[in-house]
Amino acid sequence: MSRRLPALVLAAACATGALLVPAAAASAAPPPASTTAGADPFYDVPSPLRKAAPGTVLRTRPAAVPLAGALPFTASTVLYHSRTVTGADEIVSGTLFTPTLSAPAAAGTLLTLAPGTQGLGPQCAPSKQFVAGTEYESAAVTAGLAQGWSVAVTDYDGYVNGGAPTYVTGEAMGHAVLDMARAAAQVPGARVTPTSPVLLQGYSQGGGGAGWAASLAPEYAPELDIRAAAVGGVPADVQAVAASLDGTATAYFELLGIVGMANAYPDAFRLDERLNERGRQMVAALMSECVGGPSTLGAAGTSISDYIVDGATLDDLAQDPAIARVLADNQLATRPAPTVPVYQDHAAGDEIVQPAQATALHQAWCAAGVTTRYDLLPAEHVTGGVESIAPFTAWLGAVAAGLPVTGNC
Repeated sequence: MSRRLPALVLAAACATGALLVPAAAASAAPPPASTTAGADPFYDVPSPLRKAAPGTVLRTRPAAVPLAGALPFTASTVLYHSRTVTGADEIVSGTLFTPTLSAPAAAGTLLTLAPGTQGLGPQCAPSKQFVAGTEYESAAVTAGLAQGWSVAVTDYDGYVNGGAPTYVTGEAMGHAVLDMARAAAQVPGARVTPTSPVLLQGYSQGGGGAGWAASLAPEYAPELDIRAAAVGGVPADVQAVAASLDGTATAYFELLGIVGMANAYPDAFRLDERLNERGRQMVAALMSECVGGPSTLGAAGTSISDYIVDGATLDDLAQDPAIARVLADNQLATRPAPTVPVYQDHAAGDEIVQPAQATALHQAWCAAGVTTRYDLLPAEHVTGGVESIAPFTAWLGAVAAGLPVTGNC
């Protein structure tokens, strides 16, 4: 991959500074005893898990988050119920940021931020990295707080103790994003309600998460008052993105995607029987590291066939009927189009998420009648995320203020 990525991610994290702020009061629900050696027991999931409606909060606790330049706020780490791709109840973690000086009307608007790629290790959860001061999405949170909005950030599924992140799996991301919006109103000290206006935003994996949330919302969360979405660097066609990465300097992201989807659909991918020794070692490394770790560069130039017992290629795997169904199910452009205005952008020089498949998504949404604008940015993938914050905020801010927005179909 581009050698700029680890440095830029680190720089974004360091730019958050070291301003500690008070946090919201924790819920009274105590966590169970930890079942994972050395793990934070807050992230333990009760066993058996008592089923609850999506978005129901399991527990919260205050979070001291360093955000340089942010307006005064409180923060809480949240565990809440969501649904897997198969509809099973699961617990997902996230963070709610609440501005303390904003006018009630502004603070009552909820920006629901779908984060970009973090890595599959349990320590990579944004809720943990916010507290550690290493989360690169801090800049997007700060921008949202500057508008006076409350900001909810999911970790996605799989970051609780004993979990397995499903990465770019579409429905799992969309459920986690929407259920974080549902959970926000239940957090002690929250200034949002179940009827608050909701804005969706995300870049890279987050662009996929927010895009899937916008697509799924009318059926999965019809009670949420979603007003608009802003998405960038969207991996809308995971098969096309994987194919463009195979054998390249950025092959790491292809491997992340395959492992994440195999975590979501183990019976389809059957990695246990398909991986050779090198593949098993790579999967173990990926499941223990954050983006920018040793495997990020170690995977450079490799192909999926390097990790498969019989040397099967990506095309060979895609011919398997079970995998083909998974890939088809994770095509965002073929899913119901959003019913709210959508701003979409993409880095013209994106070396990680293929621009052509994002352009195809825009065309599909245009054909479906969505009010949507699509801009190509003079950037590569990482700097495209930085450049996206301003137009995202402008689009969402206009809609939140009741101003008209126009597309460019």
